[in-house]
Amino acid sequence: MTTPPPVPQPDVPPVPQPADPAGPPPDPRTGPAPQPDPFAVVADAVDGMREELAALGDQFRRRLLNDREARRGLDGLLTELDHARKAAEGRIVQPLLYDLVLLVDRAERQAALDDTFAGSVAAELLALLEKYGMTRIPLTGGPFNPEIQEAVGAIAAPSPEQSGEVAEVARHGYRMDERVVRPQQVRVYTDR
Repeated sequence: MTTPPPVPQPDVPPVPQPADPAGPPPDPRTGPAPQPDPFAVVADAVDGMREELAALGDQFRRRLLNDREARRGLDGLLTELDHARKAAEGRIVQPLLYDLVLLVDRAERQAALDDTFAGSVAAELLALLEKYGMTRIPLTGGPFNPEIQEAVGAIAAPSPEQSGEVAEVARHGYRMDERVVRPQQVRVYTDR
């Protein structure tokens, strides 16, 4: 018995036939297809990598410059913040510290009357002032210095060479960092 030929199905796509592994037959008029030069292929790949490397180098340099600019900006902001913090401390803390200086003056006057408790309180207050950056201007002899001293009196000079020199300190002076908060009040030798 004979089987009828298969009827094509309209919904089923045709099955592709495997390609000839040898490739298309050479054209008898042109001859075999030319093979690419392996050195040219490598040279093209190296040129492509050089271009890509150059682009990456440019991108790296741009980002490095951007990072430097950002760091400069951040450093500027940190400096401004530090100045603002110090200014705020000066407005808030300095008046309190100045009031403590007045209290130290009173305690030291009382300690001069042989009151040991007042002397210990004065020492503790001085330590507290130094903790917050307020330091006493050191006692120095020599010529009067108007940058850190205020003349509040005159004393006759024992010799003409001592005229204009500090004779004694009437009241201690204080500074905060390099800024004089209260000048040292002194009596100065004069030749009159």
